Amino acid sequence: MIKTITLSTALIAALLALGFLLTMGIGKPVSTDLSVIGQGKPVLVLAYESFSPNGVEALNSLQQVRHDFDSRLDFVVADLGTPQGRGFASRYKLANGQALFLNQNGQPLRVINIPADEHELRRSLESKLAAVE
Repeated sequence: MIKTITLSTALIAALLALGFLLTMGIGKPVSTDLSVIGQGKPVLVLAYESFSPNGVEALNSLQQVRHDFDSRLDFVVADLGTPQGRGFASRYKLANGQALFLNQNGQPLRVINIPADEHELRRSLESKLAAVE
């Protein structure tokens, strides 16, 4: 029982560290600046809670493909640990790990679940971008 609790605690700590590294420490950090919405470029806003595996997995998936889409799509995190992020997620009824795709004018187009499969995520982003370009 104690080993299970210790292992669970270690797993949670590792997920928190991974979330921090992905949002702040590895490569280009993911912005939390929601003011880029409606500024002429489509935006994908991820509802993200750092202590949740769903949010960490979704952010990790986005980080894998982000560099290929940066010129055409802004990636933003609505940090559910902040009033601004919670307000955004509440307004659009986003659960942790879900993302909202908005067009270049800031109109919300679709709430999506981020696929874990990199190829599926790429196809999904390409099709959404093709619809607004």
